Amino acid sequence: MPWGIFYPGETLAYRANFENNGPLPVSSSEFGMSPFGSYNMAGNVSEWCLNETSQGFITSGGAWGEPSYTFANYGTFPGFYSSNKLGFRCALNSPGATGDQGAARIEIKEEIPVYTPSSDASFNNWLKYYHYEKTSLDPQIVEVKETAEWRREKITFNGADGERAIAYLYLPKNFPRPLQVLHLVPASDVENGLRSLPESMEDWLAPFIKSGRAAFGVVIKDYSERLRPEGYTEPEPTTVEYREKIVNWITDLRRGLDYLETRNDVDASRIAFFGPSSGARIGLILAAVENRYASVLLLGAGLRKSYVPWIAEANPINFAPHVRATKLMIHGRYDEVLPLKTKAEPLYKLLPEPKRLVLYDGGHAPPFEFLVTTMNGWLDETLGPVKRE
Repeated sequence: MPWGIFYPGETLAYRANFENNGPLPVSSSEFGMSPFGSYNMAGNVSEWCLNETSQGFITSGGAWGEPSYTFANYGTFPGFYSSNKLGFRCALNSPGATGDQGAARIEIKEEIPVYTPSSDASFNNWLKYYHYEKTSLDPQIVEVKETAEWRREKITFNGADGERAIAYLYLPKNFPRPLQVLHLVPASDVENGLRSLPESMEDWLAPFIKSGRAAFGVVIKDYSERLRPEGYTEPEPTTVEYREKIVNWITDLRRGLDYLETRNDVDASRIAFFGPSSGARIGLILAAVENRYASVLLLGAGLRKSYVPWIAEANPINFAPHVRATKLMIHGRYDEVLPLKTKAEPLYKLLPEPKRLVLYDGGHAPPFEFLVTTMNGWLDETLGPVKRE
């Protein structure tokens, strides 16, 4: 069977080299055969293709240190671009093969959209949908895990629609309280139930926890611990049902902030929002309706033209102009998921001041050392340096 057999909850990360810290020997992972007879097409290093475009050459397959969903995306890099995440495949043409074997030039016509900022009056009308009563949370710490560097608490509390929401709080050891907080809304791999929130939090935030900041995340509906029932149909984003889903998500996330305010070991006045990739899409709505963030970080964020017809009350295009906290966007010049010119820069123009855009030479996933250095500098600037004992 092409690509091998996949089971519910299983992702490419289990079959290919995406989450390691470097390339591995070919055939190290048990990945199936492509429909065209090729093996090891996913992860490890992204592969150069012969197809030239107006922006360089096509790359495909995704690479180590990147989210597994990059396997489904094509990148475009200048011909002289060099990276330890890029390689090439040697192949023999079939006997008698003629022509370029699919290596024709691909023209890419970039249409750069311009979005008109929504008015304050419209925003205030949409804001009414996100009102919620601050009723009793009834929080319970249901699980504790200790490592040498942090304490992880699993917490449940009363969330939207009468359900019990779940949250994870990572508390670094050997740092004075109260702690600053980095609030993560993760990317689509967690949103689609393909890996757990704690896995994502530890992948993204371990260096920040170790350096003295708390990390917080809320398990909203669709995450692996709160999967929808079998047979559930995802609502179209043009519908009232979709709006209700997003309102419930935002309510659970805000109830999570309510919970942080009940603790004396975290500083609820020093909370930063961090949204990588599709986490930023939700974050644009959350950070617009919620004024408790001292800082907002968006990584690999952008707006797609396909969002335009979405229902107004849950459309990130409409909420972006109303994110008032100070904002940092971090983006790759060659982002293959949300390209800089057509997706990221239109969002940046829509965001109000204060804001800053930092670019790196790379694709959707930044070099981790660059990300940690850039984010720590920004957090020190906007939340203040971490206190030491």
